[in-house]
Amino acid sequence: MSPIPPSPVGQRASVVLPTYNERDNIVALAQEILRAGQEAGHALQVVVVDDDSPDGTAQAVAEAFAAEPRLKLVVRRGERGLASAVHRGIREAQMPVVALMDSDFNHHPRDLVRLLNALPGWDMVLGSRYVPGGGMKTSRLRWLGSYAFNLYLRWLLGLATRDNLSGFLVASRETLLSFDPAQVFFGYGDYAIRLLFAAQQRGLRIKELPVVYDHRLGGRSKTDLLGLLPQYTKSGLALRRQRRP
Repeated sequence: MSPIPPSPVGQRASVVLPTYNERDNIVALAQEILRAGQEAGHALQVVVVDDDSPDGTAQAVAEAFAAEPRLKLVVRRGERGLASAVHRGIREAQMPVVALMDSDFNHHPRDLVRLLNALPGWDMVLGSRYVPGGGMKTSRLRWLGSYAFNLYLRWLLGLATRDNLSGFLVASRETLLSFDPAQVFFGYGDYAIRLLFAAQQRGLRIKELPVVYDHRLGGRSKTDLLGLLPQYTKSGLALRRQRRP
């Protein structure tokens, strides 16, 4: 793969990484994010929001980055949930741009740099498995299942975006904080559906770039699309009632 060209306009961005039992991945991921961002001319901060993981995720981060001012660790006790952790990270972010991504290398730092490079001129840039050039190394069956459900969401909600379960995006912190957390940032990965639906209802300019989901370094995935399908379907049907003609 050819080197990523530097951004013509370096971004000052906070990268939000929600974690639960990601000790095997998080240190290497945060290091790679900071390295890739610096090489591309971006000033990055990493915000790790850990839900008091029993595997010692927070301890590993604290030890590895004790002398790194570009990493901020937030440990939530007595509170769990992907969507609320994402929103906490947005609130804790100190840069004008915020990037949201997974904490297990499914979303790769090289693609994060591409999203940041593309942000000027758009309100939001989304990493998509379903535009030409996108895909998944992890599972063909999972790719097909998610693709089919995204087709359903596009029909149900009139969405222009093709990957509405990605959760891999960049936007200004101001834009992300303008969404009511009680209406968007709850539940699990279905928050991404609500966020993109609300953004498109507002008429925000969204750019989709192809990304390829990579393999985890370690640990087990907490996303089971089949098990989450009823919850995601319920979320889509609830949004359908809010859809403008």
